[in-house]
Amino acid sequence: MVAPVATPALPEIEAPSAPLLRLLEELSQGEADHLQPPEVVEGRDGEMYSEQSSPNVVVVVSVKGGVGRSTLTAAIASGLQRQGRPALALDLDPQNALRHHLCLGLDMPGLGANSLLNESWETLPERGFAGCRLVAFGSTDHEQQQSLNRWLGQDSEWLGQRLADLKLNGQDTVIIDVPAGNTVYLGQAMSVADAVLVVVQPDVASFSTLDQMDSVLAPYFNREKPPQRFYVINQLDAAHRFSLDMVEVFKTRLGAALLGTVHRDRAFSEAQAYGRDPLDPTVNSIGSQDVHALCRTLLERIDSDLP
Repeated sequence: MVAPVATPALPEIEAPSAPLLRLLEELSQGEADHLQPPEVVEGRDGEMYSEQSSPNVVVVVSVKGGVGRSTLTAAIASGLQRQGRPALALDLDPQNALRHHLCLGLDMPGLGANSLLNESWETLPERGFAGCRLVAFGSTDHEQQQSLNRWLGQDSEWLGQRLADLKLNGQDTVIIDVPAGNTVYLGQAMSVADAVLVVVQPDVASFSTLDQMDSVLAPYFNREKPPQRFYVINQLDAAHRFSLDMVEVFKTRLGAALLGTVHRDRAFSEAQAYGRDPLDPTVNSIGSQDVHALCRTLLERIDSDLP
């Protein structure tokens, strides 16, 4: 029998300090309606995921860059695969960075140039950590990106049609990384989304963007069956009181829509530098434990919402 791995002890989270509460009041002044937690759609009993004909699609978004969105996208794909849910990470960001986080070849073909040639995506998926698959964006120049922007802005069904090339089913989960902000790539991803995961950091800058993200996402929640909306706090520094205080502020603002928290973990940056899997079970860092917990909760929420 394998002995359980002890979870590192974390500082006890106390209530936010008075100045921080005043800051929260100032940020929310005149916006009382926005302080209500975003609606979390309750699941319904019915078919299990394996009986669906189409994959579950999770879109990972952020208002601004630098919050670890791509790192988290790759980690979730790897984590889901390790938990027995076939996962495919899809890079819809022209920066083409997701491949680095899954330790794949530098010159792998991608969906950008492939789509401009009107070719199928069927041959694009490559294997990453834990056997999860990746469809990279691929190298594109400025002119190609401009052409893609025009095309995607005119064809709202582009991504849905391309995903059909991959012949996925209800056992699969697609995790889509999109550029920060409101772009044509976000619009395409949200057109097929079953869930959207908003990545924030435990700081005032991220908190102040919540209303902006609500406005950006609002048009995509008007359809008959809107996607579920969740939030994850990334890069929590448990050694600093302010970071812990901000987590409490986010909990107050988001309620049950806050899916989980991922600690800042040096093992993640070191793994990327050395081309290693950050979720390597022999390391079992606090960040990897957080990601596994996040994946379990995500699957529970997604599966509970199946028709």
